[in-house]
Amino acid sequence: MSESILCCGDRLGAADKPLTIEQARVCVTGADRNRPDAYPGIGDFIGWPGGIDRMPNGDLLLTHSAGYWHSSFAQPRQIEPKLRKRWLAEGWPLDFAAPTGGRTMACRSTDGGKSWSKPFTILDHRLDDGAHAVMTLRNGTTVCFVGVQASWYGYSQAPKGFQKDIDGLNTKQFVIRSTDSGKTWSKPIGLKSPGDFYERAHGGRPVELSDGSILWATYYQVRGEKFLYGAIRRSTDDGKTWPVISRIIRPNNSIDEPAIAELKDGRIVLLTRPDGAIFHSNDKGLTWKDSGSRIVSKGKLKAPQLIVLADGTLVAIATWNNLRVWISRDGGLTWTKDIPLDTSSYGYPGSYFLDEDKSILVPYCSSGRAPNRVYLVRIRVNAKRDGITLLPMVR
Repeated sequence: MSESILCCGDRLGAADKPLTIEQARVCVTGADRNRPDAYPGIGDFIGWPGGIDRMPNGDLLLTHSAGYWHSSFAQPRQIEPKLRKRWLAEGWPLDFAAPTGGRTMACRSTDGGKSWSKPFTILDHRLDDGAHAVMTLRNGTTVCFVGVQASWYGYSQAPKGFQKDIDGLNTKQFVIRSTDSGKTWSKPIGLKSPGDFYERAHGGRPVELSDGSILWATYYQVRGEKFLYGAIRRSTDDGKTWPVISRIIRPNNSIDEPAIAELKDGRIVLLTRPDGAIFHSNDKGLTWKDSGSRIVSKGKLKAPQLIVLADGTLVAIATWNNLRVWISRDGGLTWTKDIPLDTSSYGYPGSYFLDEDKSILVPYCSSGRAPNRVYLVRIRVNAKRDGITLLPMVR
């Protein structure tokens, strides 16, 4: 492992004073801190830290992407002319030299998250790729979920010359597996998309059920359809195959960037962008019912994470203008008001629950554009279950 670097978060307040977010958060990596080594295609977008988990050897592994922008299209690339003009006006470097686009990378911590190794590549697909989530199964196998982005955008179907890339889709999902605590990884396993335009995911930890099967929520688009649909994938062979077991369709709205968790009573709960809608499943993800509950009353809730505490308390972490937290004591039917976590940052969080001290690790982005950083903060839900405490990063 390369030398560990404490990027920030080394200024801790007195024990009797609450920490500020600036004191509590650690900068894991970024354009200007613990930057990845140079490679063709790297710019200043170091972000999308959807995955963090404990490895079998005790290390923490945090996965993220590295590229030049919000999406780091590989070359050659083709963007619909009107969209290209708009993006260029917004600052997108669409002529950036990037033969294989962005990469899926990871950082490793051996001291509970206080310091992190230099980022290292775990997958470099010939197209732009980035990790959504990482999870260590009970048998010690680690699975990482990766999205691969085609080099075209703004068209209703793949332009000529791009039709053979990733089945002609705009985005396709892959899985890679490790049996040595994330040091080496299998070749990527491509997943057949439930939609004919794209399948995507954003964060949202998978759920390993008591029978050893694993559920993972994605979302997809059918060509020509206005709204997005949800998909639940299930693996019964330690993450080698992932058939779709259910599709979730909402009338007049989307299932977008869904997150799932298993409640104490065995039900599966799902939270989705854009309105924070809550769905429940009583049959391990086969069928779903809209609860009628909504976390937010206006605006867009993005990239949610769900964590279930030992007493059944449900915690949601998401971007709603910036990074915020919500808490539910009844399986998602009612929620606290939004609790600010980092109002200076964009968010798009990951999450990992630390069983040993009942705290939660939350990695997230400082921005949705370049330059960017990946932060990590440790929080604990208070005893009243109506607020959170920022904690120092300790083993």
